[in-house]
Amino acid sequence: MSSEIDLAAHEDDIGRTETYDIGRVTPLMARRYARAVEDDNPLFHDEAVARERGYDNVIVPPNFLSAIIDPTEGAPADQLREDGLNPQRFPIELPPEAILMGGGQDLSIHRYVTAGEYVSVEETLTDVYQRDSEQMGTLTFIEQTAEYYGDDDDHVLTCDKTMIVGDRQ
Repeated sequence: MSSEIDLAAHEDDIGRTETYDIGRVTPLMARRYARAVEDDNPLFHDEAVARERGYDNVIVPPNFLSAIIDPTEGAPADQLREDGLNPQRFPIELPPEAILMGGGQDLSIHRYVTAGEYVSVEETLTDVYQRDSEQMGTLTFIEQTAEYYGDDDDHVLTCDKTMIVGDRQ
């Protein structure tokens, strides 16, 4: 349960940065994501239109990068939590019965990534705190900042995100 998370045990984790690679983003990945979120912007689908507008290839929808939870092949099903989360990819240890919810994202686009670029990420745990809720008991808030870099280590995106850990009622 969220109330079982010991904040003091994570004080030293604040400021810890993990670096990982998303890898090369293909045109197909960009198009599939745009289709999945029902965004028919031709810059995401049509290379000719993107080139007319000065890009090398189709643009990767900016929220595609922040939507990637696990850039690896993923853990075997028997190692995932009930909610499908790979516990090894989460910044703090979660009690097994706790539930995880998205608490929002704030994206700052520094420049658009185009298909074919190699993307890496520096993700920093910025805060862990708790608040009481009448409906869900104690909620634990986990805040992270993810800095995304494209080709030539060019800073392309910043994502400040909050995740909320709650208790099953």
